[in-house]
Amino acid sequence: MMRYLKYYSSPVAFTALSFSVYLGGAYLWLPVLIGTAALIVVDQVFPKDLNEDKFNYPFLLDLALYLSLPSVVLIIYNLLWVAGGGVNDPLGFAAFFQSLTGYDALVAQQATHWYDIALMTLFYGIPLAGASLLAGHELTHRTWRRFDLWVGKLAMAFSWGIAYPIEHVYGHHSYVGTTKDPATAARGDSLYQHLPKALKRTVVNAWEIEVNRLRKLDCSPFSIRNSMLRLALVPLATTIFAYYMAGLAGVVVYYGLCLIGKTALEMTNYIEHYGIVRVPSEPVQPRHSWNCNNQISNMITFNITRHSHHHAHAQVPFQDLKAFDNQPEMPGGLITALHACLIPPLWRKMIAPKLQEWDRIHASAAEKSLLDDANKNSGWPELLNTEALELATTSAT
Repeated sequence: MMRYLKYYSSPVAFTALSFSVYLGGAYLWLPVLIGTAALIVVDQVFPKDLNEDKFNYPFLLDLALYLSLPSVVLIIYNLLWVAGGGVNDPLGFAAFFQSLTGYDALVAQQATHWYDIALMTLFYGIPLAGASLLAGHELTHRTWRRFDLWVGKLAMAFSWGIAYPIEHVYGHHSYVGTTKDPATAARGDSLYQHLPKALKRTVVNAWEIEVNRLRKLDCSPFSIRNSMLRLALVPLATTIFAYYMAGLAGVVVYYGLCLIGKTALEMTNYIEHYGIVRVPSEPVQPRHSWNCNNQISNMITFNITRHSHHHAHAQVPFQDLKAFDNQPEMPGGLITALHACLIPPLWRKMIAPKLQEWDRIHASAAEKSLLDDANKNSGWPELLNTEALELATTSAT
């Protein structure tokens, strides 16, 4: 039973964590900081998850995914309650919290400093992304099941993720490893160089895909059938609710959470595809993604870390993804890599040996010709030296 329950960890833990903000002060952000640090450590200690057993009750796993939607709503509600100083409590959570604990949440919020709210917005962006975007990613791949598709899209829309479900499913999975893919960072690009390009190109690609779809149906891009426009109603309505809960401060907090959440999503893409190259005319193979079998990383992300299999067969449900332990391996596991990429020199130190290994072991003959330009454009001498060494070895042979 535990192997089913572990996939409930994300929606349950993130939602429960958000209720700690009723305690006020440093409790607005400190539990997230401690929890994140603990995850990084535990992810390194636990053995890798290479289990590929069959799940006989997939509906129990579907339920964990569906919980993402109420989880997102509750997290946003709790954080907006804080931003408004606890003045509005339409769902009565603060009163219920006080009845259970005897703790006066309203007094605690009135004594909370502005910088605690700023840190809350910063630190909760990632749990919000985890609740909305990870489950949403899985559900939006289920294009054959309308209910799953719309639960996933709605969960992502709360974080202004209205372009991602379109571009990711119908664009990224075709473009991965090529220069057209917003998610594949060029070698040498830091996270901060990559982010603006990725955010912009995701929206542009999604709009093009949706416009082309509507053109085939003989519909205007600005018709009600435009999925991006329909989904935009969700965050627009949430913006109005944020203003009701906390005025301008609520809108600032909400948009801050969305920005950080989208940034966290692009950070995940950044580390999952960094520096990979692929000939556009050739099919996507498992080697065109960085894989990860770290147990905690797998558990809290619905196996999105088993990225090699996911990109080779995008329609496979998360519980059926194979470990593919012989494929390119992400340095340090997803949780560690996510935080390492925030520090470009550290990320370079971790990923450069992996890129050297990918060039030697995984690149096809056609891809090796693409590596010449990719390595030169990176400006990283260690990649140029690898190339020179390989050429010398080949010539000697």
